[in-house]
Amino acid sequence: MPLETVDREKLNDLLRRFQGRKVLVIGDLIVSRFVEVAARKLAREAPVPAGDYMGETFLPGGGANLSRELASLGASVELVGLVGSDEYGTWLKSEFSKHGIGHDGVVTDTSRPTPLRTWIMVNTFHMLRIDREDRTDAPPALAKKLLAAALPAIKKADCVVLSDYDRGSITSYVINGVVDEAHAAGKVVVGQPKMHHYLDFSGVTYVKSNMEEAGHATGMAMVNETSLRNMGVNLLSRLDCKAILITRGEQGLTLFDKDNVTMFPPIGGKKNLFSKVGVRDAMTGVFALTVASGGNAYQASVLSNISGEARSALARNVTLSAPDLQTRVQSADDFVQRIVQVPVRR
Repeated sequence: MPLETVDREKLNDLLRRFQGRKVLVIGDLIVSRFVEVAARKLAREAPVPAGDYMGETFLPGGGANLSRELASLGASVELVGLVGSDEYGTWLKSEFSKHGIGHDGVVTDTSRPTPLRTWIMVNTFHMLRIDREDRTDAPPALAKKLLAAALPAIKKADCVVLSDYDRGSITSYVINGVVDEAHAAGKVVVGQPKMHHYLDFSGVTYVKSNMEEAGHATGMAMVNETSLRNMGVNLLSRLDCKAILITRGEQGLTLFDKDNVTMFPPIGGKKNLFSKVGVRDAMTGVFALTVASGGNAYQASVLSNISGEARSALARNVTLSAPDLQTRVQSADDFVQRIVQVPVRR
């Protein structure tokens, strides 16, 4: 039985194997800027808060944050992506150096800015997000540069992650080239698609996405468990992958493979663990590191679920660590007992 592989001893062994695993991340590189405001009163000119500027912080976002989470977990990370020739691109490169992330494959795009997301936080609550970015696909010349940077790194990696945030770095050309090279080299590819190129992820080994993205790709609405099953089976067939993991917020996770539909409950009860900044990337990183370490999709899903709860408990500027996961694995027996698995064809 596949679920017999998710016992505590096997999961801990996989966590130990995370150290030194070589992961190549190809993705959209984003800067997240958090502006903190202390509200004093309502403004006279409109019914909105008026407040004092308290400061701001910058964090890597998108594939840049995924790389940071992987490095924190002990992986050896190489990164391929685009930045603009601006202060934010320079800042990102300095962050990669600080965290020991290889970034020779980061290409400077002089035609567009580094994607910048500005979060306005009023009395610690998220009130507004302002995006400054070009969301069109990278032109062919730049896409060729990205693929050329990725190809030699694929051969050296234990796992490749395609981290798509619809910011232009992940094009159909890049996806197809990466998948072909990874197949030829016998490498595992984990795809984290967004909206625009979801169905171009055909041939990746594993896909991890959320309900909104999966529904958009299939045109199906999630109204009950039957529609969820149909959605997953449809995507599994169209993408020709080994398994698809769909995050469902307060409903937990659901894994589809050719034999089974496996439902993993939320660890902390019915609450949305997966909307907080950084949680998505931590979950994808743990999934990728698990399969890079020889684990199967069931083990990767359990550890990914555990990492979602662990990362959601941390401040946004703190990355997940292997000890964080090891601590929670020790108390995961009850969660494992509540996993439900049914065959695809009954």
